[in-house]
Amino acid sequence: MLLLVVLILNALFLYLQKRGSKALGGTAPQIKRDPGLDERTAEFLKLKKETWTIKSKFNDNKLVGWFTENDSDTTVILVHGFAVDHTSLDIHAQLFNHLGYNVLQIDNQAAGQSEGKYMGYGYIESRDLLDWIDELLKHRANDKIILFGASMGAATVMLTSGESLPDNVRAIIEDSGYTSVEDILSYHCQKRYKIKGRVMIKGASMISKFRAGFFYGQADCQKALAKNHVPVLFMHGKNDFTVPIEMEKKLSTCGNFSRMVYDSLGVHIRSYYVDSIKYQKTVENFLARYL
Repeated sequence: MLLLVVLILNALFLYLQKRGSKALGGTAPQIKRDPGLDERTAEFLKLKKETWTIKSKFNDNKLVGWFTENDSDTTVILVHGFAVDHTSLDIHAQLFNHLGYNVLQIDNQAAGQSEGKYMGYGYIESRDLLDWIDELLKHRANDKIILFGASMGAATVMLTSGESLPDNVRAIIEDSGYTSVEDILSYHCQKRYKIKGRVMIKGASMISKFRAGFFYGQADCQKALAKNHVPVLFMHGKNDFTVPIEMEKKLSTCGNFSRMVYDSLGVHIRSYYVDSIKYQKTVENFLARYL
């Protein structure tokens, strides 16, 4: 009986964390973008990019990133979401390039060209983001740094905020992030399968510690933000059914740091697509205040 339980929990772990998992949903919805965004993104993709590689201190996996120079002393590190790769944020990379910043787009573990079997729901990725910050400072020691993350990437930058960061890190922007791994998995269990699933999630967490190196409880964004001192911009869509808007309220009201909040009527990570003028203006105002 014990062996059967372990096998079931291991299967659940693989479903939740293996490369390419669809545990948080399938193909992203096709959303018509505001006029000009596709053209600007296409132009951005033509720009010269340097390929950077590092080795994760967490588990020695090789990680890959792409740096686009823009003759600026500020660089934005973009962290993508669950079961996608850096190209999912090309449109956001275009935005920061358009605003005059350098951009560093990275492939998380178990995504794109980076090595790794298992995704970390923001925890493993937050360890790696610290390595990427160190790598950026080796190349550009005086750069100011902005951390931008979407969905799981948003959880990543929030989890990183609770660490001892170099003074170069001036601002954090999270788009559509969740409160914790346990919360988001429980939400999807109830929404998609009509079960609470907390016990099963706790069990999968134990397998995760053995196979991926972390417990789910280590990925709690509210606890990380309670230790944060970097200004944060919270950006969410009221029609997000992947990460419920209620999570934004919990995130944006904890901790003791400077913050701004932006809401749109967009779906998951698509606010910029349909509300680009206000989205861009909010980002500009936030960075003008805190850089």
